[in-house]
Amino acid sequence: MKKLDKMDRNIQLRSEEIGYKVTLLILSVWTFYDCWQVLANGAKYSPFPGLIVCLAVCIQGFSQMAMKRKMIVDDEEYHEPNKIVWTIVGVIAIVAILLSIGTYFLMKA
Repeated sequence: MKKLDKMDRNIQLRSEEIGYKVTLLILSVWTFYDCWQVLANGAKYSPFPGLIVCLAVCIQGFSQMAMKRKMIVDDEEYHEPNKIVWTIVGVIAIVAILLSIGTYFLMKA
């Protein structure tokens, strides 16, 4: 793999950004279409595209937090708590609460 100069890196980053946004847009449209089919026609719900959208956004967010943390790790001027750990703990707590509520309503019905 050849070493990229600044212009080539900017072009590659911009093209990856556009590809990421188009992919998320297509997956979001697919998710809304599936939801519409469930509501309008009573079709079976497929959580697959929605899960991919959530996974992609979470990975992008976590990687951005990790890169920011890595950039300021040795800097004495900036000290902030480890947001990655707290975000993961928060996401796990929210998922556990939603699963508990969903299970409660499924068992009650």
